[in-house]
Amino acid sequence: MGRLTRLLAATLAATVLAILAASTVAAFDGFGSQSADSDYGQEMRFDVAYTGGPPDHLELLLSTAGDDGTFVTPVEGGPADASYVWDTSVDYVTPNTLVTYQWRAVDSDGTASLSDEGTMRYEDDRPGLDWESAQLGETTVHWYGSAEDQARRFGDLTGEGVQRAEELLGTQLAGPVDVFVYEDRDDFFATLGPGAREWTGAAAFPEIRTVFMWLGGGSESYLERAMVHEVTHIVFNDATDNPFHEPATWFNEGTAVWSETQDAGDERSTVEAQAGEGLFAFEAITEQFPIGDRGANLSYAQGTTMVDMIIDEYGEEAMSRITAAYRDGASDDEALEAGTGVPADQLYDDFYAAFGADVPTPIAANPIGASDVDRPAAGEVDEGGVGQGEGEPPDDASPGEGETDGGGEIALLVALVAAVGVAVAAAIVVSRRTSRGTSE
Repeated sequence: MGRLTRLLAATLAATVLAILAASTVAAFDGFGSQSADSDYGQEMRFDVAYTGGPPDHLELLLSTAGDDGTFVTPVEGGPADASYVWDTSVDYVTPNTLVTYQWRAVDSDGTASLSDEGTMRYEDDRPGLDWESAQLGETTVHWYGSAEDQARRFGDLTGEGVQRAEELLGTQLAGPVDVFVYEDRDDFFATLGPGAREWTGAAAFPEIRTVFMWLGGGSESYLERAMVHEVTHIVFNDATDNPFHEPATWFNEGTAVWSETQDAGDERSTVEAQAGEGLFAFEAITEQFPIGDRGANLSYAQGTTMVDMIIDEYGEEAMSRITAAYRDGASDDEALEAGTGVPADQLYDDFYAAFGADVPTPIAANPIGASDVDRPAAGEVDEGGVGQGEGEPPDDASPGEGETDGGGEIALLVALVAAVGVAVAAAIVVSRRTSRGTSE
């Protein structure tokens, strides 16, 4: 074989190897380091490295406390690592939320592999909020500026409120509590999300075991009552936790208000004053309270006086029996009966009778009239409308930009190898002819 033949053979080998190298991606071989960080009100960022090349399919699994499931999102990875950004400027997340994350790689045959599980706390790290903290029993209080004295007072009140609620509901606090104290109104409301009411001075998020307080939200006595109220919500959540449904809102809020002073004197006066105009059905304030002043105030008052009535007539033990029934998955009516021994309807009737109020009756829905929209006759199709089969690609459709027909790379490889082979064969023939000519 002459030099030309050897040269062309070497070229063929190099070309084939280059093509194979270009068309063969290194196989995914496991996850490496991973990390997560956040910028409050802007984003959370999750990063991961891997070895051996990107997986066929990469996913990020995210969950937060109180979520019923796991959020799964596909992620487009690079040759050696991948990143995912959660835009919290659009998708609000409460500060102090603990986020659990994990990466999942799936091969073409469906085999999945998981990274180690990681956690990240979404902190309110805005400029100017130089947080300081102190642990008081099972409560950690956080403050900035000159709010240390108030924060420590709230910590003491949290302990008192927890003890009251535990005794009333027959349960134990399931974990530590965080209290964040804000001096500035805008800073405070930025933590509550877009649905916060303008009159809010304190808020509890039981699923993340956190209470937010605003020092400008009211008088000192109001804030102290609010602290007990909000931490009672956390104990109530622990006492009624179940995988089926949330307890009635009127019972939750009524328990929290009653716990402030362990009395319902003011709320009873509100119900008495409103009884002549008509009270709410308890079924109507089970999911949420009305927004207007009368509706909201009356809802809180009814819930508190009902809790007070249950305690007076059936004892505090009835409250612990009700919460135990909720933990076992009872409905609202079943839980009330389990605690008091009487059907819920009778309990409601006794409540209205105590205030001389009529029992609320359902409001009949107005019938929906027949449609007055002119519709085309059967079989008619408007011009420009979507016809049968529209949107389906024709039989001879070719892949669009960025798409392949599934065998394009293999066909290209075969074609290139064949072309190079033909060239080498031709070169060999030429070489042989040249050799013969020389010898002649």
